Amino acid sequence: MDSSARTLPSGVWALRGLVALGLASTVYYFSWWAEVGRITSPLLAVALIGAGAYHWTQLLGSWVIYLSARKRAEAPPPSAVEDLTVDVFVTACNEPHELVQRALEAVVAMRGQHRSWLLDDGDDPQLARLAKRHGVGYLTRDGREGAKAGNINAALRRTDGDIVVIFDLDHAPTPEFLERTLGHFEDPAVGFVQAMLSFDNHGQSWIARAACETTLDFFNPVSVGMDRLGSATLIGSNALIRREALVSIGGYRHGLAEDLATSIELHAGGWKSVYVAEPLAPGLAPADTRAWFMQQLKWSRGVFEVLLTAFPRLWPRLDWGQRLSYAARMTYYWIGPVAIVHMGFTIGILLAGEKLARVDLRQYIVHILPLVIVAFTIRLTALTCWRHPTVRITPQWRAAVLVYATWPVYTLAWIMAALRLPLRFRLTPKCFDARARWNWMAPQVLASTLIAIAMVFGLAGGQTGHTEILLVFCLLQAGPQIVVLWQSTKRVA
Repeated sequence: MDSSARTLPSGVWALRGLVALGLASTVYYFSWWAEVGRITSPLLAVALIGAGAYHWTQLLGSWVIYLSARKRAEAPPPSAVEDLTVDVFVTACNEPHELVQRALEAVVAMRGQHRSWLLDDGDDPQLARLAKRHGVGYLTRDGREGAKAGNINAALRRTDGDIVVIFDLDHAPTPEFLERTLGHFEDPAVGFVQAMLSFDNHGQSWIARAACETTLDFFNPVSVGMDRLGSATLIGSNALIRREALVSIGGYRHGLAEDLATSIELHAGGWKSVYVAEPLAPGLAPADTRAWFMQQLKWSRGVFEVLLTAFPRLWPRLDWGQRLSYAARMTYYWIGPVAIVHMGFTIGILLAGEKLARVDLRQYIVHILPLVIVAFTIRLTALTCWRHPTVRITPQWRAAVLVYATWPVYTLAWIMAALRLPLRFRLTPKCFDARARWNWMAPQVLASTLIAIAMVFGLAGGQTGHTEILLVFCLLQAGPQIVVLWQSTKRVA
């Protein structure tokens, strides 16, 4: 879309200045590590190379995406595409009936001509009756090969709509959903349109609130920027796809990150994408640690698989903006291995001293702190510039705490992807579970304990003369893990 159709909010010049500061603080931090004699361990050198790769793809990649962001003009009216027929798919598999009813009522109430279908991989007779009662078509199949992607492909063979609209069971569209999205298909080159995902259960628990906050950056400034770069991606729900485009790539791609895999295939096939930055179908975020960790393990394992397989294969057929956007999207979960490197570095310095590196923790903090502060400010400023008006700006400390404490899951996912170890597709639980999940939190407890032991050892052995700095440094790493463990079984009052 022409740049004149996009608007530039106030605050963008501040964002540009902050990115310049971010680049300067990056040089300041890494130049400190580059001093001769700083690193005395080959293992640490390898770890720092990995951490540097994460920095370049995540921080710098995100900053480019932020600076590229422009708001897209509203969709043409549905009358512009009145010749297109629409099939609406609601996918289900052994999930609560009340969620099914809520979803069906919402899709039926959408304005505009469309046919609605319940795709039931659980083959539940009660849901068949529920669908009939709401005037919704009911489709099931033999077996569950390909999980959600297989379910969608089976339905494609039994329907004929020009546009396929997909909703996960927990997302209930507003009546104007089609009116705000469908018109973008006026351009015959548009293969899919993705509407913003939002969540309305932030008050259910501390985990739910934190999980909602983790999505704000991606579904606001990042997705708006990726849209400008021609690389908006399918998310799994709230999506509209041109049937012709899906057929051209052989249907929905299988995998744990089937939506991302399908997006990159469509972009590589020359199809355009559109991101609609409006919360038109709110859903449910994970409300307890079990649901959160299960969701993140599935997503990160699937994303890493696409990174290692489809991305290199399709790289030559993508443009530079798509390459940058996908690289930033698919390396996000590297934060798990990076967290291990950082905690291991802390423990190693306190226990081994100069055998690992010649580092004064005070000087290390002096060099990394500007980068941390500027990066956080850039992220918050970008969200302020490109957020939807319904999004409330918060410090987002809960999101940072929850993501940092999920490092074992992301690390496991990376190992499984690198070794090609399979992971069975599992739906994210939708019901709140107040039971503590110690099996999910055991690595965090162990890491926090080791940090505490190393801190005591370092103080006793005189590794540093700056006690207060040492305490704060260790607390910043162990604290998030302790907070998540403490809050994991609590509902919001």
